[in-house]
Amino acid sequence: MDTKELSAKGEEYYQKGDYAAAEELFLKVLGAGQRFADVYNKLGLISCAKGAYDKASKYFEKALEINPKYTEVSLNLAVTYNEMGQYDKAREVYGAAKGVAETEVKGIDPFVKGKLANLHFSTGEIYHEMGLLDEALTEYLKAAALRPDFVDVNVKLGIAYRDKGLTDKAIHEFKEAKGKNPNYTPAGINLGVTYYTLSKFDLAEEEWLDVLKRHPGNKTAAMYLRLIKKKA
Repeated sequence: MDTKELSAKGEEYYQKGDYAAAEELFLKVLGAGQRFADVYNKLGLISCAKGAYDKASKYFEKALEINPKYTEVSLNLAVTYNEMGQYDKAREVYGAAKGVAETEVKGIDPFVKGKLANLHFSTGEIYHEMGLLDEALTEYLKAAALRPDFVDVNVKLGIAYRDKGLTDKAIHEFKEAKGKNPNYTPAGINLGVTYYTLSKFDLAEEEWLDVLKRHPGNKTAAMYLRLIKKKA
């Protein structure tokens, strides 16, 4: 088989989830001296699936050398840097990717939107852990704008608002999350916590009882309910 056939066959294996066979063929393509950005990208994704982030980052970097405007690769590299704890590099690569795609955000592929949202979400978590709440909120809001269906983003937004003392906004976000997925436990737990901090114990108890009704073994809700009983 020539390199194009090897690449096509590798893609076929990749789509079937046979990453070992796909990797073998993709490496043969590279061994033949061919430089296909998509082959490097797929090798990077395979390496990510194995947790080999250092190797993955090198594959993605090679792909970008070939095609600097390959947005998906930029996002994959940014996410990989993030997994490696190289947050400055992640933000730099993401910034470049965003610059290419920003004018077409509304029309971009849902897969790419999801990648962008996840990166904003992860960056927001870093800011949140550092106590930089305004910066965290900015990132969470960007994630929510890209993927409003992500209930975990609503919950993180709610927690950040609560930490800033903006309890009305926090309650709104937790209710939004519950509306999207009533079985998403963190939404009910955190809504109850927010009510508890406002001394609205009846409402807090109602939320935690609802969590236990849906998930009888939830230890967090049970623990918080014991707090309510002590208050009584």
